[in-house]
Amino acid sequence: MVGAAALGIGIAGAALAADQSGWAVRICRGETEAAAIKITVSEGKEQKELVNWQSDNQVTNFPVPAPLATAKKLTVTADSEPADGKVMMCIMWNDRPAQTMKFNDLLTSSAGQKDRDDSCPCK
Repeated sequence: MVGAAALGIGIAGAALAADQSGWAVRICRGETEAAAIKITVSEGKEQKELVNWQSDNQVTNFPVPAPLATAKKLTVTADSEPADGKVMMCIMWNDRPAQTMKFNDLLTSSAGQKDRDDSCPCK
């Protein structure tokens, strides 16, 4: 039996197709060196753990579950292991990059539905 992590299933629900409407977080595999990334999404007091991603996981696109999937603004917190592991990922709105997150260790970033970030390397 294949484990949930190998299938790309997040804590909050199954990873869906990349063309799902709403918010998603996409890890740029070719630009990421971290062995693991814990990703949490929030809006106001509503918070969910999206995924505990491992570098051997082939899934890199993680749709945000309802009700956060359609939030006007989404905040993403990502924590990498090891702490000096380079991470490149993007907050996506309707499959278009809204915010690029490039960091080592820990970063919190927010994006709104109208934001666009054409610098995201994992489009």
